Amino acid sequence: MERREFLHYSTLAFGSVLLGGVRLYAQDEANEAIELPFEEAYAEATKGAKKIIKNAKEMNLDIPSAPENGLVVPVEVEIDYPMQKDRYIKEIVVMPTKNKVNLALTAHYTPANGKAYLATHIKLGGTQEVVVVARTNDDVIFEKRKKVKVALGGCG
Repeated sequence: MERREFLHYSTLAFGSVLLGGVRLYAQDEANEAIELPFEEAYAEATKGAKKIIKNAKEMNLDIPSAPENGLVVPVEVEIDYPMQKDRYIKEIVVMPTKNKVNLALTAHYTPANGKAYLATHIKLGGTQEVVVVARTNDDVIFEKRKKVKVALGGCG
């Protein structure tokens, strides 16, 4: 084995160790963003819920009230809820209310995650509310909303 081959394969091996259980998917037509009215996205995210707790105290939502640019709006969600075998957050969904594509992100969790936490960036086409819902394993929904004033839209 030549030095270059060794470096190539060892880099691949090291990268796969770092990624661990993360799955990467190539984007194709099936994974493209779909225009979806907020009402439909919200109905899908909350479908089958036993209870919806609005403005949930268990959820800490950190989004700037007036970001500089709607192209990269930071969203940080932390949920104070146990992550045990029989009681845990299984899903967090982030939805802007006035974009053409109103389902920004869905993240799935298991007790192995240890904490229900999400940090990401989303695009906002203008001033609107961002709605975050978190579903427990027994189908209780925690919901929190925040109005975000965007001067420069990011969804051209």
